[in-house]
Order: sequence, then structure tokens, then C-alpha cells
Amino acid sequence: MKDLFIVIALLSGVIIYAQEETVKNTLFVRVYNLEGEKMNKGKVLVVNDTILQLLEKNKTVNIDVRTIGLIKTKRSEGNNLLTGALLGLTAGAIIGVATADPDAWFGYSAAEGATGIGLVGALVGTGVGAVTIPFKNSKSYIINGDASKWKVFEEMIRNNK
Repeated sequence: MKDLFIVIALLSGVIIYAQEETVKNTLFVRVYNLEGEKMNKGKVLVVNDTILQLLEKNKTVNIDVRTIGLIKTKRSEGNNLLTGALLGLTAGAIIGVATADPDAWFGYSAAEGATGIGLVGALVGTGVGAVTIPFKNSKSYIINGDASKWKVFEEMIRNNK
């Protein structure tokens, strides 16, 4: 009887633990104040009736809803350009070093190849980043401290979890 009780207790603990919802929201937002200046940016941790809590550089930031003017989802367009440029620069530099042959007719050293082809790769990567901007699909939510407009954003967060 004692063994049966232990088995039931263990199984009920597993069932109860399985009922707990562990959802990680990774939505990145940029928050602007009522004057249109950027206040904070980070990943959304908690959204309730009065507070927006963000994870910003490994620290949490609580923002009062009444001070929020605008919320934009996802990162800015410049992030696409910079990411493309860095990837292109890295790929170009690797290709430049790998194809270096100083003894060829039009030869260049590894450093010259990394510099020259790396810069071309950065330009191409920036172009690719610019092409991806229209597909970013970021959204803007005008809050202006209004609780009814805040509810729309709060519902969007809850539905995306």
C-alpha cells in the first residue's frame, strides 16, 4: 500500500508540473515616450495593465504605461544594413585570404585580398540588407498613455506567446 501511495504521489507531481505553461516571449520592441524620443529597447518580459517590463542588456526595466507614446516591434532598418555589411565583410575577407596568390600575374597578398574583397563584400552585404527591409514586417502601436490603446498592444503580446 505504501508503494502505491508513493507511485500516485510521484505521478500526480508530474501531471501538475506538466500543466504549467512555460512560454518565452522573444519579441523585441523599441519604446518611445510621449515626445517621440526613444526611451528603451529590449525583449518583452511582462505586460500587464500598468507596466511594460523589458529585458535590456541583461537587466530588467519597468516602464509605466502612462509614459509610453509609441511602441515599434522588431529592430530598426539600420540593423538590416549593418548585419548585411558585417556578414559581407566577413565572407569577403575570408574569400580574399583564401584566394590570395602573390606570385600570380595579377597577384595580391592575403592582407590585400582581405581588405579589397572584404570591402566589396561589405558593399554587397549592405545592398542585400537594404533589399530585406520591405520584408521586415514590423508594426507600430501608438499608445500616447491611453489605457484603451494599451489593451490592443497587450492583447497582441498575449496572442503571440
